[in-house]
Amino acid sequence: MSAAAVRPADAALYGGFLLNGVVSVLLGPVIPELRFAWGVTPATAASLFVAQFAFSALGAVVASFDVRRSLVCGYGAIAVGLTILATGEWSLARLAMAAVGLGLGLTIPATNLAVAHRNPLRRGAALATLNLTWGAGAMACPLVFAALRGRLPATAALWGLAAAAVVASAAAAAVRSASPPPAAEPTVAPRFGFLLLVAAMLFLYVGSESTMGGWLVELADQLGGERTAASMLVGSGFWGAILAGRASASVLLARVSEPALYKASLALAGAGTLTVLLADSRAGAAAGALAAGAGMAPLFPLTISLLTARTASTLSRGTGWVFACGGVGGAVLPWLAGQVTDGDAGPSRGFAVPLAGMALLCVLYALHRFTAREDGEEPLTS
Repeated sequence: MSAAAVRPADAALYGGFLLNGVVSVLLGPVIPELRFAWGVTPATAASLFVAQFAFSALGAVVASFDVRRSLVCGYGAIAVGLTILATGEWSLARLAMAAVGLGLGLTIPATNLAVAHRNPLRRGAALATLNLTWGAGAMACPLVFAALRGRLPATAALWGLAAAAVVASAAAAAVRSASPPPAAEPTVAPRFGFLLLVAAMLFLYVGSESTMGGWLVELADQLGGERTAASMLVGSGFWGAILAGRASASVLLARVSEPALYKASLALAGAGTLTVLLADSRAGAAAGALAAGAGMAPLFPLTISLLTARTASTLSRGTGWVFACGGVGGAVLPWLAGQVTDGDAGPSRGFAVPLAGMALLCVLYALHRFTAREDGEEPLTS
């Protein structure tokens, strides 16, 4: 499924997902400026990741039951959270990110499920295209704040994003076709062990991606010895690599199998994360970020493809807790990286956390392949 093949009825879904990409990675660009204004340490600022992703997990639990309402309420919550954050008060920052996280938890799973079940024969490619728009937003976010740095406060952009979220909520309310039609093919209810395995994979992936995106700008600032727009470009490069990777994935899936792409991507992501961990310069961190982003790009849509293929007969209703585990990972791993970074070991050491996440994800994927063969099933089918 190419970007050109997006149906008009899905325009609100894709437009909203672009905003999701911007808001999801917001903390990475704004933390250096706001942390300086607030006078808090990296370990203290890491609590904002916890607030965002813990409430994201809460929203994801219910998102799979009613897609349209989840979108309307979710974008409304994002608007409220960004408005609170724009006040620039540390005392309200955790509350603001909790509201933002709740909104993301409602909208991201709902949008992925809607698109996946509308494209039962090309789930992997359709989800790669959808998440391509998310990647575009994520890449644009650091660029916007880089352009603002030294000219306008970060809070100026927050007001604009809050207004965009209000528009997205209204658009979702007007799209009555947001809920997917009945699945074209019956499927057997998946085993709980399978759902638990996918939940663990999402925990590790979302947590690792959020750690990379959330702390790269801080790392680049410290490696460069100063706070400059160049550090923002390192963060933007990571999300740009994810954008390019997802654009490539939608094309590659016409030529290679989903399992082959998953394994190659996981290897590249691990190599890039290791490069960031060992980096002693801003340029080294940038190179590792590009490789890590390109490798991570297909992993999320392929994992969602795996889940929706096995839950198509129920439109994945009741699987919100699986998505919620991704939110929990997004809360725990960036927080853990912040604790490591706050010590004497140096700013790069926090990236041992996503590296360990990639290693464990490799183990879980191998376990999935093994159990699927034992059950006589084909994993990660196209």
